[in-house]
Amino acid sequence: MRMNKITFIVMMITIALLLPLIQLSVLAGNADTPDKHKISRIIIDPGHGGKDPGAIGPGGEKEKDITLAVSKELAARLHEDGYEILLTRKDDTFIALEKRTAFANKKKADLFISVHVNANDKVSLRGVETYFLNLTTDASALKVAERENAIASKSMSDLQFIIKDLTLNARINESSRFASSIQKSIISSLGKAGHINKDHGVKQAPFYVLMGAQMPSIVIEAGFITNATESKLLQKKSYQNSIITGIISGINLYVTNSIVAYNNRTLLRVKGLN
Repeated sequence: MRMNKITFIVMMITIALLLPLIQLSVLAGNADTPDKHKISRIIIDPGHGGKDPGAIGPGGEKEKDITLAVSKELAARLHEDGYEILLTRKDDTFIALEKRTAFANKKKADLFISVHVNANDKVSLRGVETYFLNLTTDASALKVAERENAIASKSMSDLQFIIKDLTLNARINESSRFASSIQKSIISSLGKAGHINKDHGVKQAPFYVLMGAQMPSIVIEAGFITNATESKLLQKKSYQNSIITGIISGINLYVTNSIVAYNNRTLLRVKGLN
């Protein structure tokens, strides 16, 4: 039977309208069960180390020890989940900030996570915040970055100038989205474990350790070591595990929602453009 012109046109319009819905359905199906081979290599950076103790708690506890303990356990659990994990340090070793992201770039990592704990002169402050690299005028964010950048060879004004001149828009957007996934998941995990924690949200600041990263990269400030109560919690394995569970959930959430974006980045890398 011969198809008339009107029937053919109606059929073409129907196909054109349904095709995007079919594509979205396929992508949504993939997103429910993320292929961890899409984003598989993660660099975990335990903040500070060696001659650089980081922040010091009221009982003499050191940031570098907490970050190493959390990072090593995080690495072990992510490895069990099928990710390829590399640590910037595995013991109490000093590593210059610029060498940390250089290591991530050399290893062609998909994600970079720098683990830290916070400090403040106001000892009542507690809670979690996650950062990505960008310019900021927020005084509290700048203060955190200044403390973490203390051993860097560049000054804060130098870093602000350098970042301004970089074309980082795509990475900034991805890092912001990654930071949001991690922050929400950590707060959720701590809440489920019965810990009422202050959510300081996602912030941006010129962290030297994130400079030049060629992948989504973040700094996690997992709590305030200068708060006596929180400092004690940060040293407990159960509390650390709640934070780690949150980080893993955040990574999985980001991976789930980044399949298409990662494929595009992979194509650019294959062509030598990234």
